[in-house]
Amino acid sequence: MKMNSHGGNIYKKAKELGLSESQLIDFSANISPLGLPDHIREAMIRSIDGLINYPDPDCTKLKTQIAGADQVDMGHITCGNGGADLLYRLAFGLKPGKVLLPVPAFVEYEEACTAAGAQMIYYRMDEELRVREDFLDHITSDIDLIILCNPNNPTGLLTPRDLLLKVLNKARDAGCLVLVDECFLEICQDEELYTLKPYIGKYSNLIILKSFTKMYAMPGVRLGYVLCSDPEVIGKINHAGQAWSVSYIAQQAGIAALSQPEYKEAVIAEVAKELAFMKKELARLPLDLYDGQANYLFFRTPGITNLDRRLEKYGIMIRNCSNYVNLGPDYWRVGVRNHEENVTLIQAIRECLGVS
Repeated sequence: MKMNSHGGNIYKKAKELGLSESQLIDFSANISPLGLPDHIREAMIRSIDGLINYPDPDCTKLKTQIAGADQVDMGHITCGNGGADLLYRLAFGLKPGKVLLPVPAFVEYEEACTAAGAQMIYYRMDEELRVREDFLDHITSDIDLIILCNPNNPTGLLTPRDLLLKVLNKARDAGCLVLVDECFLEICQDEELYTLKPYIGKYSNLIILKSFTKMYAMPGVRLGYVLCSDPEVIGKINHAGQAWSVSYIAQQAGIAALSQPEYKEAVIAEVAKELAFMKKELARLPLDLYDGQANYLFFRTPGITNLDRRLEKYGIMIRNCSNYVNLGPDYWRVGVRNHEENVTLIQAIRECLGVS
């Protein structure tokens, strides 16, 4: 297992470079380029007086909002202190013996599962880094949990829903649970063509992970949730964590976030525009660019393994993907930020790669 590493640690990097956090442009984290919306900020400020009481351990009002937004039953929802918290609660609650994971994939899946004693079984994606039909051949009766990320992190590539349904069907026959991480899917165009939320009630072996972090630019709040129609699974996840895992401020932020869908529409439009711009510009450079559909892009710079260090001289952080299983030291991920910052990044990469 590779050492854990994440993007977004501007505090550590600023100290290392002798800069303030405000002097860094963080492309290593994938957050809405529109920033924290005013209606969520105001809701959190208003919630301060409510801190005199313990938060609702059942997140009743928040679940009501989620149920309406996702068109699911309230009993199929459990909330947590961000996606990572829920991954650990899921791993320790379910205690899977063997976990099938296509790689590369978000490092926290492996961190959580191995901490709970699971054995990781890797499906190493081919050079195009896509899940193929042959993935079905790896689903056997000794696999307890399958984890799929759609779109994949770090590649941003989408897996077609028809293939995911084949996975669900074979997994159900094998007595296996399937966790699908859709934390970035709502930022993609045509989310409705890929999401498995409509199938929650049809497949009791389906678990979907969702987060407020990316869409609403509030990673510091920590708020996520899980969807699953199996009450035993929901119960095990709940019992693996402490009662007040979601603060009162986080609950109010989530309720406010889902109250104004126009913000989500604006984010999707802005990301699509900037994603197209960045793809066009990066395609002109001597690198191998993957056709990601999320609010980040993934590429390789063959033979150049210190691009992140080179960009630090410009006050820019990017995600070094060398700690992902099945990737080498010359793979990188960059978030989609506002246009001015994206232009700055492209120009800095051009100079680092020696392109005039």
